[in-house]
Amino acid sequence: MITNIPTKKFSDPKVQILRRGAEYRALFLYHILKALKDHGYEFEMIGREGIFALGRSNRAGFPDTDIPEVFTDTLLEPPGASSMQIERTVLSEKEAKLEFGYCPMCELWQKVTDDQDMIALLCDIAMEVDRGLVDTYPEFTLRLGKRISAGEAVCDFWIRKK
Repeated sequence: MITNIPTKKFSDPKVQILRRGAEYRALFLYHILKALKDHGYEFEMIGREGIFALGRSNRAGFPDTDIPEVFTDTLLEPPGASSMQIERTVLSEKEAKLEFGYCPMCELWQKVTDDQDMIALLCDIAMEVDRGLVDTYPEFTLRLGKRISAGEAVCDFWIRKK
């Protein structure tokens, strides 16, 4: 069962704006993929391919680096980190791990469907954006482990040097 409750309150209105933006992207993704599925298309393959390409296109907003700390610092900038309750929980010269304590996208999907398997699939497709971005860094590997959509308390995001 998915539990996805924000545990931190923020007075910064930008945090709420970012959360609403993430919810809108989740709703957009849900309706596009549902329509593709309903019309008999290979919605999962199409969704993954498109979202992976989106991730690759995000490269311009990230630093040229081979240092996990520098890469993950970009994801920890406020107010973005606050909107998903992101914290770095592991840091060494070779790796960095971020934990996302709240997911506005997952919250939205819980409002539009009670199909837990579909929510988990939507989440995994949405994470193609992360896979695509890290694919532009030949010196890094990415491991996406725990997921809120799979009933975990957090999502984790590991960047490691090859």
